[in-house]
Amino acid sequence: MRSLVIASMALALVGAVSPALAKGPGKYAVQGNNSEDKSSYKGTATITKTGKDSFRVVSVIDGDKFDGYGIGDDDLIAVTFTGNGSTGVALYVAQDDGSYKGIWAFKGDSKISTEQLTPAK
Repeated sequence: MRSLVIASMALALVGAVSPALAKGPGKYAVQGNNSEDKSSYKGTATITKTGKDSFRVVSVIDGDKFDGYGIGDDDLIAVTFTGNGSTGVALYVAQDDGSYKGIWAFKGDSKISTEQLTPAK
């Protein structure tokens, strides 16, 4: 019993000292791969909570702004977005390190592209 109490206290202390993960609302660095033309890209994204289960996701990729609205929670966000004359959908899944792995496609794409959102420093 005593070892269980000590272990619980150690876990609580480690949790109190370790940095908070940034999933959910915040600013992120974006790095991705466009499967249609095999290009890679970088940019930024800002996730803002707009309601209990709704979000706004604004990305700037190579100077182009993509404005999205999504539903979900801090762990899973489904987004529809527009930008640069295109519309598309994306799905972001939170990772243990506070980042998001994402998949997305523009309307009419035949392949799914990928990207990683990493908390900005």
